Amino acid sequence: MHTTIRRRGIRTAVAVAGIAAVAALTACSGGGTTTSPTQGGDEPTTFTPAAKGEVDKITWNVFQGEPQTIDPYRSADYTPNMINSNLCENLLVQTPEFEIEPNLASSYSNPDPLTWVYDLRDDVTFWDGTPMTADDVVYSLNRNLTDPTSFYNYLYFNVDSIEKTGEHQVTIHLKSPDYLLNEELSNYAGVVVQQKFAEEAGENFGAPDTGVMCTGPFQFEKWTQGQSITVSRYDGYWNQDLQPKAKEIEFTFLTDDAAITSGLQSGQIDGTYGVPVSGVAQLKASGVGNYYTGPAPLETTLVVANPDGPAANEDVRKALQLAIDWKGIGTQVYGGLGTPSALQTPPAAYGFAEEQLTEYADTVATDGTPDLDAAKKIVDALPADVKADSISLVVPQQTETQQLGVAIKDAADQIGLNFELEVVPATGYSNYLYDPETRGDTDLLYTQFWPGVPNPLDWIAATAVTGGLFNQSGYSGVDDLYYQAVATEDEAERSALVVQIEEQLHDEMGPMFPGVALDNDVFMNKRITGAPAAFAYTYYPWAAYLGSAE
Repeated sequence: MHTTIRRRGIRTAVAVAGIAAVAALTACSGGGTTTSPTQGGDEPTTFTPAAKGEVDKITWNVFQGEPQTIDPYRSADYTPNMINSNLCENLLVQTPEFEIEPNLASSYSNPDPLTWVYDLRDDVTFWDGTPMTADDVVYSLNRNLTDPTSFYNYLYFNVDSIEKTGEHQVTIHLKSPDYLLNEELSNYAGVVVQQKFAEEAGENFGAPDTGVMCTGPFQFEKWTQGQSITVSRYDGYWNQDLQPKAKEIEFTFLTDDAAITSGLQSGQIDGTYGVPVSGVAQLKASGVGNYYTGPAPLETTLVVANPDGPAANEDVRKALQLAIDWKGIGTQVYGGLGTPSALQTPPAAYGFAEEQLTEYADTVATDGTPDLDAAKKIVDALPADVKADSISLVVPQQTETQQLGVAIKDAADQIGLNFELEVVPATGYSNYLYDPETRGDTDLLYTQFWPGVPNPLDWIAATAVTGGLFNQSGYSGVDDLYYQAVATEDEAERSALVVQIEEQLHDEMGPMFPGVALDNDVFMNKRITGAPAAFAYTYYPWAAYLGSAE
């Protein structure tokens, strides 16, 4: 699917981070003295300056650490997607401008409500030189349809069958109309891999000693476990408008803020997305490179994970939301890159319903300043047994998330809620999100969420519909409205249904809290340039833009 946590910089002692966070956030609504990364003349942009020439090698850090696999069907997080997006391609593509366009499929049509037809390019080859065929595409899509362990399987709930209908044509037959699925084929719901290679690899597909076989601008070379993944330029890449300029890219796995900052300053690392907030001012002053920000459909939120715990109480959620200083969190924890969001879906993901959702969001928007008095009134009216229950929040052990956790605990303490904060190793945090046994009776989970496509129905599907990967509490309150919206062809009618869903989710303050919408950021050594500044690195071949600045 398309999730999840953003890990930037691991720290070993929550007490130190906690003290710093509370001290900062106590005064943040008054406008503290911390310098924002967006100060100093930085203007958000979609692209950084275009590369002027080729470069032999680039070392790029993936801030979340080493992936468990590069199997695209099991890739739904920053690290694997940041790498895979340059290796494996989809039938459609979502651009840095958040537009959906043809890709491996040169065109598509919807001749009737139950049929989507995809005409395939005839000039695409895999890295071994063999052509991409309709059979490869049918196999690739069927993996998502039939494999329940795929993160994208749930998006195929309306698919009846997939068949080859021409030498370069594939047709998807639906059980009922679905006006979301087509756009989803621009993420790994529409990924294409080589059938022969994947079948021979079996369970080792995407493993360190096997890799993958795809059609992207870079090809898998080697995975040195614990150190890096190396990819090389594929000179037979089909897209003449996006020929890669870097001959080789080494993806490293540093997660510590200080180590990433030091690596960028020394030139051992050429670039990174998710620049450590603590290092931005230092890096900008160093003169070794350039810092950019860009638009992103990202939001830091809290997910209700326990349908039976105290956070399942609507009034508890409303009180906590009122008490949290989201304004301060956006300014201090995220260095000015975070803006309090009115809805659980951020503006960059409003998509086809942008006008209607913006109009509704304006009616419920705040600047994120806490309202402790209103929150205390709600808590005072709670039944004694509910107030006595302890609310648990789990966050990964990293600078930003620990600060976030301490700020939320401080808010809960101030209004009289019984609250426990648990910090767990960042490398194992995904287990809390995906494994019910690890999660246990945890009430709330941190996530930094992003959609698979810039479409509000995609966000809702993952977070608020039965079976959604980020609907850990099993919420089902908007299921009927969601399925009605997906099946509605008229965009205006579909938008009205989306607004109705968002209204209900906001009124219930669940199953995901509105948090802070985030901008994307990137830092590159001055010898290179070209990377999109917009959040485009999860499904788009962003590294093909990298090259020499001279």
